[in-house]
Amino acid sequence: MTIRRPATKNSSREAEATRLAEIVHALGDYAHVLVRSNRGHLCVSASDDEDPVARVTPLAQGQYGLSFHSHTGRWEPMPVSGNLDHVARELVNMLGIYLTKHDFSNGNSGSGY
Repeated sequence: MTIRRPATKNSSREAEATRLAEIVHALGDYAHVLVRSNRGHLCVSASDDEDPVARVTPLAQGQYGLSFHSHTGRWEPMPVSGNLDHVARELVNMLGIYLTKHDFSNGNSGSGY
């Protein structure tokens, strides 16, 4: 007989990270954006080698808050809260510029030099 254990918070956060990534990917050219579960938060970065741009924090009853990673290294709360879909849309609306893909494949920086 197999004993079923309840899902842990960690596996729940992983599922939320996957769901947030799916929503962000669907909102534009963000297929490269990564979302990872880290210490109870969902950390959003533009690529595997970059620091997180934003952090989505579960609040209560299916609600989440949004913070951005400031130049000082601190997490600064933003005036955004709601369900995961709403927070993902606001993340892209407010911080999408920091999530854009940097494509330097043609070897031209665009500076003309």
